[in-house]
Amino acid sequence: MAQRPIKFTTAFGIIVMVLGFLLEVGALFYEAGSAVSAETVFTGAIVLTVGHAFYGVNQLWLSLLITIISSLGIAYFVLVQNGSWLWAIIAFIAFFAFIESLFSFRAVVKRRQNKW
Repeated sequence: MAQRPIKFTTAFGIIVMVLGFLLEVGALFYEAGSAVSAETVFTGAIVLTVGHAFYGVNQLWLSLLITIISSLGIAYFVLVQNGSWLWAIIAFIAFFAFIESLFSFRAVVKRRQNKW
């Protein structure tokens, strides 16, 4: 069996997801709790989400795990900026729901695209 070459969007998605994850994890250990750490974790969460969108994960558990990691990054940013656990939890839930709804919408569009 011949292996198909990797598409640009797949390679880009993988590279960006790795970069976003490294930003999130690295920032947690660099001046944890500071504004610089929070902004870097926020950036990593957004980059991880963009990579997730480009890669197009087909496995539900992996997609949910990546979205949870990104949402935790957003919640950490809100927690450091406000100091309020309530707003951090609300931000986590809101970001998670928003990203999952966008990915669900993308799946519906892909499914219906064959009928156009």
